[in-house]
Amino acid sequence: MRGFSLSTVGLFAAAVIAQIVSVAVLPRTLGFNNLPYTLACLVAFDLSLWLCARLSQNGVNLGLLIPAMSALVPLASIAVGMVIYHEPASVSRLALLTVACGLIGIASAL
Repeated sequence: MRGFSLSTVGLFAAAVIAQIVSVAVLPRTLGFNNLPYTLACLVAFDLSLWLCARLSQNGVNLGLLIPAMSALVPLASIAVGMVIYHEPASVSRLALLTVACGLIGIASAL
């Protein structure tokens, strides 16, 4: 398997962070009625999609990119919900999501 360049890892990290920022400000958009937070949410999500497009153009396989993001973003979103919005997260919920993310990772490697 070919290694990833530092720029590829950086683009991937930036794409994940942009999606997490988008999800983090989503409740503050008030159903897209609060313009500043709505714009922040949309810009962050668009940035993430643009970065994913750049990664795809640079040769990163979508079969690797999307499952990896599908595993990382939900876990980070739960952490954001717990830390910023004080949402409850049961042990069973966290365990099931972690197992599901692990299965996504395994399936993308096959």
